[in-house]
Amino acid sequence: MTAVSTRRLVLVFAVALVLCLLLMFPLALALSLSSLPAQGFHARAVSGSIWAGRAEGAGFGNAPLGDLRVSLSPLALFTGKARFRFAPVEGTGGPTGAVVAATGAFAAERITAAIPMPPLVPGLGATLALQDFSVAFADKTCRAASGGVTADVRMESSGMSLAGTATCANGRLLLPLTGRTPAGDASLFVHIAGDAAYTYEIKVAAGTPATDAGLAAAGFVQESGTLVLRGEGRLQ
Repeated sequence: MTAVSTRRLVLVFAVALVLCLLLMFPLALALSLSSLPAQGFHARAVSGSIWAGRAEGAGFGNAPLGDLRVSLSPLALFTGKARFRFAPVEGTGGPTGAVVAATGAFAAERITAAIPMPPLVPGLGATLALQDFSVAFADKTCRAASGGVTADVRMESSGMSLAGTATCANGRLLLPLTGRTPAGDASLFVHIAGDAAYTYEIKVAAGTPATDAGLAAAGFVQESGTLVLRGEGRLQ
């Protein structure tokens, strides 16, 4: 009886110790041990534990995310993945969702966010709004993507609102966004590779001479009655 009681006591103590370590494990250390920083995540300051942490001035690549409440799912660790859930700090109205990092893989799950994007070219910028957006990359190849994406594109002389549904195409994440302007159809197609490189193509129906001149000054070229701008870059 004494030996059994001792073993039980040791087991209870071990479980309590593990739980205590998990409760107190620093979020900053957990983030640094994951592959998220290499994949583009950064923050001005990280504090708290994996159960109730905070990332101030967070961002992913060039996209700012603001101040976030962050927690790590211990159960995901048993599958070799680090799954971080995030939500905005109260009163800030920031993004919600989760990101999953593992060796050779990355996923974003059910992201809802409005992300101001850096200008693709001088005089043109966009705010991307993600609604229940998910994407999974494995070995830098897009395996699955879903969710709604809208973009408010701002130009020097005009603007346009575009919308579409995320998908995968040829191993890359594809955001095929379409809409209309007073002059006609408009589209923005963005392809994002697993290494964070992206290409984009914007097409806008020709409009008034003043509008067309402004777009031409921003780098658009005429192609069969449509103004087209193509480019590339990196998200990190």
